[in-house]
Amino acid sequence: GISHDLRTPLARLRLETEMSVNDEVAREHMVADIVQLDATIDKFLDYARPDHVTLTPVNLHAVVSSCVYAVQDHRELQITMSVPEDLNVLADEVELARVISNLLENARRYGKAEDTGITNVDIVAKGRENWVLVKLRDHGPGVPPEQLSNLTKPFFRGDSARTAAAGAGLGLSIVDKTVQRMGGIFALANSSTGGLVAHLQLQRATGLPDGADPKQRLQRPSVKRQLPRRRAEDRTA
Repeated sequence: GISHDLRTPLARLRLETEMSVNDEVAREHMVADIVQLDATIDKFLDYARPDHVTLTPVNLHAVVSSCVYAVQDHRELQITMSVPEDLNVLADEVELARVISNLLENARRYGKAEDTGITNVDIVAKGRENWVLVKLRDHGPGVPPEQLSNLTKPFFRGDSARTAAAGAGLGLSIVDKTVQRMGGIFALANSSTGGLVAHLQLQRATGLPDGADPKQRLQRPSVKRQLPRRRAEDRTA
């Protein structure tokens, strides 16, 4: 497929670079460029993904917990999560995880507190009639108000590069398109107390996910973490 056709030459180029370039610094920079190009290709393919998805009951707590667990080694990221364990949504589980992961990565990169370099993220969800409302908020500098409406437009890149997907300007566009494919609504706003807030409105599921046991609590890792404060990477890294 197209993914294989695009990535195979990059894989060969990376191997040849690592084996043939003697200058260590030059080699590292070349490999980093190849990795960035590969990530950009991945985002383009995500954005071009077909519109049709199959929606099934998905446990929101399980998906969010898994996404948080996947980034637990990022010590400049502190996450507090408040998602009821019995809250289910109609979604494609893989696509929903992609949405949460993209938002966490965006917050990690561009939601750092200016005084500490640490990104604090709050994830809160609650059910309201036929919908589930999810709020993912960082405590960073936020976004200039005049740019908010453009952040989900493909290839738009604001001053803070909030839209960045390895430089492609597709990250938040992919989130918006994916949420719409699942019959939901995605919106961004600046918090009155600082930081950017991502609002997700997803269809609420009345049934249980396949294989779910309503009497058994999810065995998920703890996601409320207070990590040691340390100097994080520069904003431009």
